[in-house]
Amino acid sequence: MTRPKCNLCTVCRERPEAITSTGYCFGCWPGGPVTPPPCLVCGSFDYYNTGKCRRCHLYGQPAMEACPDCLAWGTTRKTKWVCQACHGWRAAHADEGVCQTCATPAHLHTQLGICRLCFAHARNLISVLGRFDPAAANQEGQQLFFAGLTQQKGSSRKARRAEQRARTTPSDIPPNMRNDLKALLDIPRPRHAPAGSTPVPARSEQLAFFPAQRDHSRLRQRDYPWPADPTLLRRLWSLADQRAASLGWSQPVRMRCRAGLRIVLGLQDDPGASIQRSSLEFLTEIDLTTKHVAAVLNEAGLLIDDRDNVLNRWLEQRLTGLPGQMADEVRIWFDVMANGRPRPPRRKPRKDTTIRLHFSWARPVLLAWAADGHTSLREITREHVTAALAASSHPARTGQGLRSLFRLLKQDHTVFADPTSRMRLGHHPSREPLPVETAAIQALLDESDPARAAVTALVAFHGLATGQVRNLQLIDISAGWLHIDDRKIPLAPPVRERIAAYLDYRTATWPNTANPHLFINRRSAMETRNVGIRWIKLLLGPGVSCRSIREDRILAEALASHGDAKRLHIMFGLSINASLRYTDVVDHPGFTAIDPG
Repeated sequence: MTRPKCNLCTVCRERPEAITSTGYCFGCWPGGPVTPPPCLVCGSFDYYNTGKCRRCHLYGQPAMEACPDCLAWGTTRKTKWVCQACHGWRAAHADEGVCQTCATPAHLHTQLGICRLCFAHARNLISVLGRFDPAAANQEGQQLFFAGLTQQKGSSRKARRAEQRARTTPSDIPPNMRNDLKALLDIPRPRHAPAGSTPVPARSEQLAFFPAQRDHSRLRQRDYPWPADPTLLRRLWSLADQRAASLGWSQPVRMRCRAGLRIVLGLQDDPGASIQRSSLEFLTEIDLTTKHVAAVLNEAGLLIDDRDNVLNRWLEQRLTGLPGQMADEVRIWFDVMANGRPRPPRRKPRKDTTIRLHFSWARPVLLAWAADGHTSLREITREHVTAALAASSHPARTGQGLRSLFRLLKQDHTVFADPTSRMRLGHHPSREPLPVETAAIQALLDESDPARAAVTALVAFHGLATGQVRNLQLIDISAGWLHIDDRKIPLAPPVRERIAAYLDYRTATWPNTANPHLFINRRSAMETRNVGIRWIKLLLGPGVSCRSIREDRILAEALASHGDAKRLHIMFGLSINASLRYTDVVDHPGFTAIDPG
């Protein structure tokens, strides 16, 4: 019991004084005790102070009671001991009487003749009974509740604010930092950042009702409007200039990037809002580079990459013809293969090439099963897999694709059993290394293109793989030595000559490039990535590849060393199995006439 906010009796020090400034309660009254008079408000004999009982006094006890109409606990003196809901009920239904359902005197509904408690209980059971039936709902009892919890003023607004704070404030932030973060989130940010800082997107933006298709074929760069916010444009131009200086862009590339930024901002319906990546494709129609503009916008935090993944589109195209449930099961396999699985059994993401190969090997069998009437991979048994392998022209490939599919789905509990478990699938047929015509390699070495001659020399003399050529950096070649993987290889004199000629060509063509890789082209020179596999293939031309030249070089070394596998491992970094692939063909009759020199 809390101490009352009135003077206590000077004798017992327990009860408040009966009348203000007398100093005595009625129990300790001089000449007493004296019988307390009834309450001046409600007539109760539970006297408290100044003519009022505990219930009617401002500082009396108890502080809460039950509502006389709906029996909800939690009514207070402020609401005159009636809950807020019953206040509204009394205002709408002033007639008093006996409830037809519970036979309790109360304010009754004008048309139904029931009290508010029976009405609320019948309304809450509509989803159970399927209808509004007060007699059936209140037949076996009533559910009581707390006052003020059915409808609170501003409760939905408070819930939305709490949900927003939960989204914007991570749960793993220490408690001593949450108040600071909340204060920062409540500070209204300007539409654009101050001068000299990175631009930030607008906090709200106007969404488009439908995408507008603009025709840019007849427009020139000067025909486009200027942005409504020139300050933002200047900041983006500053970022573009910094990127151009760091990556060694030429002046025309930098100016085209600035022009693209001006055009994109000028076409915005909501200035300062984020820009979708797909909306930048029109820049190619007016001879501007989309990639550089997107890179600057991404660095500024104004880009939303809404492009669909190429691998997702590839999968959806090849799911055509499969039943819906079987296609969903393949999508589960694809999601784990592409993104990995953080929960046990954990799995790392696989490369796109691996995913394409496995599904391409398994797809013909899946289509055949769908044509036979199977709608799910759960229906597939070991006999189905055995028959599919027997009818396949490449059983090892088909089996590997099916095993990848069923093993992952079994781990994910999508299928009940793995029909490929403990099944011998065979091995992929091996391809014997073959020599290449010497004239073809000599023609590439004598090419006037420095890049083609340098790549051919590295592969033909030192047996570099395609990935090693692509990832080779400038610092890997120094003082006539080639540093690759954990090996240090002395460069042959013909290779030194062609590398020196290519470096002169590279410096003259791209003097300011910041790309650290040895081989670059006109696109990678503006970035820091390596060249692609397609560039290597186009560089060497048809009829010969980097792999065939490498195999020819390793095969010649195997013939010269009479099948010394250790020598192949030291010179080319091959594993034991890879070395045996070359040493096994040394005694073949077709290679005895080849001159090892």
